Amino acid sequence: MSRWIYQQNDHKTGWGPSGVPVAVMDILARRGISDEAQAEDFLSPVPKCTYDPVLLPDLTEAADLLLSAAEQGKHICIYGDYDADGVTSTALLYSVLSKLTDAVSFYVPSRFTDGYGLNKDAVRRIAESGAQLLITVDCGSTNRVEVELAKQLGMEVIVTDHHELEPGAEPDCLFVNAKRKDSVYPFSGLSGCGTAFKLAQGIQRKLAAAGDECFTRQDLTDLLDLVAISTVADVVPLLDENRSLIKYGLRVINSRKRRGLRVLLEQLNLADKEIDADDIGFILAPHINSCGRMATADTAVRLLAGIDADGPLEDKAAFMLDCNRNRRFAQDRTRQICLDALATGTCGDLFSIIEAPGAHEGVAGIVAGALKEQFNRPVCIVTPSENGLLKGTGRCIAGLDLHSMLSGCADLFERYGGHAGACGFSLPAENLPQLRERMEEEMRAILAERPDALEEKLLIEKVLDPDEKTMAFADALRRLEPFGEANPKPLFALAAASVYNVQYMGSEGQHVRFTASCSDGIEVPCVLFRRSADFSDLLGSGETLDVAGELGINEYGGSRRLQLTVRDIKRSDPNDQN
Repeated sequence: MSRWIYQQNDHKTGWGPSGVPVAVMDILARRGISDEAQAEDFLSPVPKCTYDPVLLPDLTEAADLLLSAAEQGKHICIYGDYDADGVTSTALLYSVLSKLTDAVSFYVPSRFTDGYGLNKDAVRRIAESGAQLLITVDCGSTNRVEVELAKQLGMEVIVTDHHELEPGAEPDCLFVNAKRKDSVYPFSGLSGCGTAFKLAQGIQRKLAAAGDECFTRQDLTDLLDLVAISTVADVVPLLDENRSLIKYGLRVINSRKRRGLRVLLEQLNLADKEIDADDIGFILAPHINSCGRMATADTAVRLLAGIDADGPLEDKAAFMLDCNRNRRFAQDRTRQICLDALATGTCGDLFSIIEAPGAHEGVAGIVAGALKEQFNRPVCIVTPSENGLLKGTGRCIAGLDLHSMLSGCADLFERYGGHAGACGFSLPAENLPQLRERMEEEMRAILAERPDALEEKLLIEKVLDPDEKTMAFADALRRLEPFGEANPKPLFALAAASVYNVQYMGSEGQHVRFTASCSDGIEVPCVLFRRSADFSDLLGSGETLDVAGELGINEYGGSRRLQLTVRDIKRSDPNDQN
């Protein structure tokens, strides 16, 4: 059972500045937005928060080098990544450079043969193809050795990335990354595509200053759809400048200007829908990611960049839909393989490292994330790779830093990288038992200092007061959108409620609707998805219950009504309420 932690214990209600409820302003304050001007920008549909691209380290020099290479007709190769951030980054930079030169190509590594980031074999192939300038997007921050090889093979190199740095592994080249220690850029949370966009912004400014209209300000704005997709898909903080990039990016998405994206939305039966951040996270990003998970990501890049020389965009969109169907099947199978392995009790008690030879490597990260949520502990899944190596992918619960934990085992890995919530690595198979042992030791040390580190916690903003159980308040909450990393959907509680009109739904009764009748006489419709079996006894007990969930508006058939989407239910305890 989750421990409910109330963020606010008072009962302040009413409306604050600019017609914003006091409760919403309090939510913003807890998320680090206490200044009224910052709050207005955060809530505005037309935010102004953005920063000068030249503040990013090496960006000016990188823009100059790209413009010079394009002018001289040098062959430029963009090296991306196979996830949605890498795909959108590659498509974005290709779209920019192809306006400057015909001598541009891209290389997206294979998850299965190349792995994450630059690798030596790929660098050699790119050099053999005649590339004279290699630029990375969404990778390269820990590829010092591979960058040196590229330079030895005669290529100039630019690295653009947003991942964490490893001391001594930083590339010795032009290196655009807001996380560099010497960076003065005010925000370090850009996605890989967001970083590539800032480089594009720098290029456009230089062209405009020279009176060159081959890549205009409007062309730059039209790239924001790709930035919005990457920012949601890559789970970077939806705060600060990222909110500006997403809000304007959603406008571009809904203008349907990008041919490839328009074709994909048509095949997804979303041609006429107003796309929001949830649609990106649950529909668009999985389809883009599926290419790299099940095959190669080249098709997704070509679709988003509008490259139709090798066939119609409709065929590329259809291929992506097929990949996503195959991904779902592989995901179900891999999840069962991992559950069977966990049942043996040999994967670790506090930090699960699951050796799963039969798992599909392309979906291991998704399954690790799902198991992390289910068991509320860090989970890594390792699968066989070449030359006696194991390839691993991991996901971590909030409050722990997976990248930092793995850094303590750097001597066991051939390579590793990532951030607090997710990681990837490769290691010799014989090192796996030692990795398990050291991760268990690390977790025991963490629990000795923080005994509740693995306790599932539900952060609840407050118990809803009578004037907050309204459509007006639910509408005001929507101004906090888009929700995501560092800006989650706020949770509220209904205290001491009686439950009636319980209706189970779905082929197996896995969903349930009910009405919560609160002690103040207000009734709130509630819906719980997928987990009805977890709460069936409580819902049928006739006891007074506390219900926690997301307050929103159910819009269906032209009507609108208040609705709480339930996250948890427990017996009411007067000593635990505000």
